[in-house]
Amino acid sequence: MNNPILSTTSSVAELFAALGREEHIVASEHPVWCFKKVTDIVEGIELRLSNMAGGYPFEFAGVKWPSSEQLYLAGEFEDTAIQSELFSATSGYAAKRFIKAKHKKAVREDFPSFRLQWMLFVVWQKCLGNSDFRAKLLSIPEGVVLVEETTLDNGGTATVWGCKNTELVAYRKQLTDRIRRWSGATLSKKALEQRINIETNSVRNIGTFAGQNNIGKILMICRRCLIEGIEPPIDRALLNAADILIFGKHLSF
Repeated sequence: MNNPILSTTSSVAELFAALGREEHIVASEHPVWCFKKVTDIVEGIELRLSNMAGGYPFEFAGVKWPSSEQLYLAGEFEDTAIQSELFSATSGYAAKRFIKAKHKKAVREDFPSFRLQWMLFVVWQKCLGNSDFRAKLLSIPEGVVLVEETTLDNGGTATVWGCKNTELVAYRKQLTDRIRRWSGATLSKKALEQRINIETNSVRNIGTFAGQNNIGKILMICRRCLIEGIEPPIDRALLNAADILIFGKHLSF
């Protein structure tokens, strides 16, 4: 029996139970809103939903984190010095691309065993601590399927956090090339990039999104919880057992 496709109208329990589950979402059959870059615009809404997105600082463990990516990455390590480097990085992208990459041998071996619940916890902290992010999540319409598009990502967790859709990405590249040929000489660089952004993101009904899409599910869980005024069903026992340290302090969940 095929699993139902989850959307922003699915229950918290349904979304939570699907964490870690492989999904195959036929784009032509569902209203998918996929995002890759922090500047992606879908139906007039800038989908600044990625953990990499700046502009959503929030307080946790006595400090103000610039992005959810930096706090999430800090949970991968026990070394306070590495956590300080991650915290001080210029962006979530820089923290992952340069700081984590430099220290990848120091990542906790058991991190995959609790990373989904840690990510849910971190994103929920951002929801609690930043009103702009709450408003952004609540601006997403009912019934859409949020998907992080990771087709061109080469990391080992690309289909853990998002989904790949090679057919869609290939079509969008062709569309981008056509827009550049037809409009490149008549539009300013900024206007051209804006047109490419809007027109390519308007095409979302091609191919199949394949992957676990855990970021999409976590965002939809948090959105649903905000609407219903409840806490996500985070596995706090698992996180307590993981004995996560942030800046030398053992976290209690």
